[in-house]
Amino acid sequence: MPDPTDTLMILVDAAVAVAGFSGVVVVFGRRSAGAWSKLERTRLVNLLSTSFSVLFFSLGALVLLHAELGHSTTWRIGSVGWSVVSIWQIASVARAYSSLSRTDPDRPHIAVPITLLGLTAVLVVLNLHNAFVGPAEFWPFLAALVWLLALAWYSFAQLLLVASRGAPAAFYEGESVKPSSSSEAGGE
Repeated sequence: MPDPTDTLMILVDAAVAVAGFSGVVVVFGRRSAGAWSKLERTRLVNLLSTSFSVLFFSLGALVLLHAELGHSTTWRIGSVGWSVVSIWQIASVARAYSSLSRTDPDRPHIAVPITLLGLTAVLVVLNLHNAFVGPAEFWPFLAALVWLLALAWYSFAQLLLVASRGAPAAFYEGESVKPSSSSEAGGE
């Protein structure tokens, strides 16, 4: 079995990477001009909150392990903490989805958020069982953190797909974009 400390450090690295990629989506399409739709803002918030949650819970578990509370106590605390935060996130995502315009062409089909929230709810139950019923183990907590990373990458992919539809055709056709006449003359 791999050392949990090494696994948590890998999760820290992955969480920082996915949070850093959020800057990539800002430079694509209309976002660089500040024209964000409500759905895009929601997806960016999801990307950042899920990646920062992985970072926080991974580092928190490392602190608890180094405090020598024991593996079982660490996984119990982590499982409870993750479950509480996830219940709050489920409510936030459900509220955000219900507030989106039904006419937005980029709004996901209702099956997508229901499936994602349902899988999160299953992991909440598993982690609460891990904390209060069964012998506390690392794998349910790890599964929860990996799930959060998957959700962050999903949000990132969705933001890139929307950005690609809003990008100029020249970007995809390999043509160079000609500067406007004001920039050719050296003006702003």
